[in-house]
Amino acid sequence: MSERPPIRVLLADDSATIRAYLAGIIAAAPGFTVVGEARDGEEAVRMVEELKPDVVSMDIRMPRLDGLEATRQIMERRPTPTVVVSALVDEDVDLSFKAMEAGALAVLRKPPMQRDPDYGPLHREFITTLKAMAGVTVVRRWQNTPPPDLSKPRPITARLTAVENPTPANGEHTDKPELVAIGASAGGPSALSGLLAGLPDDFPLPIVIVQHMPDEFLPGLARWLSKHTRLRVSMAESGSALLPATVYLAPGGAHLKVSRRGQALVASKLTDEANSRYCPSIDVFFASVARVCGTTSIGIILTGMGDDGAKGLLSIREAGGRTIAQTEASCTVFGMPGVALAVGAVEQSLSPEAMARTLRKLTENS
Repeated sequence: MSERPPIRVLLADDSATIRAYLAGIIAAAPGFTVVGEARDGEEAVRMVEELKPDVVSMDIRMPRLDGLEATRQIMERRPTPTVVVSALVDEDVDLSFKAMEAGALAVLRKPPMQRDPDYGPLHREFITTLKAMAGVTVVRRWQNTPPPDLSKPRPITARLTAVENPTPANGEHTDKPELVAIGASAGGPSALSGLLAGLPDDFPLPIVIVQHMPDEFLPGLARWLSKHTRLRVSMAESGSALLPATVYLAPGGAHLKVSRRGQALVASKLTDEANSRYCPSIDVFFASVARVCGTTSIGIILTGMGDDGAKGLLSIREAGGRTIAQTEASCTVFGMPGVALAVGAVEQSLSPEAMARTLRKLTENS
């Protein structure tokens, strides 16, 4: 049996020191090799075409051509999985999400030096993400299309195809939904923007999202998503009531749960005493939604690595709630939706745009 060829990585960073440091991390990881080092975006675009790497580690701030435009050109000329590896400054957070619009599949902190207490986790995250993204087939050739015009109303499809009609496991759903719960990981920002862009500004339910992402990038994600939807977008605060027509992002560092205060749904934080693999955990969040909302919940699992959310989504389905997973064809990484399907947690598989149509249909009379 022949050995698998190593994952071929192209590094793009204007700092020779950073390139050498990242190259050392990659060289020390089994099954990887660095095939090229680009000093700016122009070199990165050219080297992708010449070297045909499996994955690109892309900095944002570079001379001649920045990482944002380089990513866009790579996706147009030779689509290649690209991971944004950015410094922790607020401006770079916003630029990183613009890079996702251009076609980048993930955004990461640059791994710190060994003396930093976060060295171990971020070192592993860097290698794990490169490995996962190297296996992604990028089929879409992104175009320089303008952002959606949110000042104009979107037409609402009055009739859905049969595949988009809810088909619960045990009879028809009769209770009106009161909450949309979403879990996402790698590729999630793009999927979320596609879903949220299709919802009207008077959408009658709160939407709560657990997105696997470094804590420092989450406020930037909230700002970025607010440009793609008519709904309000904010970070969830412990003890705050969950309001209609509002999107809440779970903050990092603790699990997010849903509870009740009288008739109102409330967000609350739970300390991660078990040192969970994911924090916040989609499974923990979904399990609380199943307990508190039951038949009035809508659970959605989007693109992502691993299996977080599958058990929680199953608990929502078993409690009588509606459950939806992203289709494989529309996923960046089919890991989480695939596992959810395998355990029987999913009623429907839809693209993010079809999810928006289905949510509108389910809440027409709410």
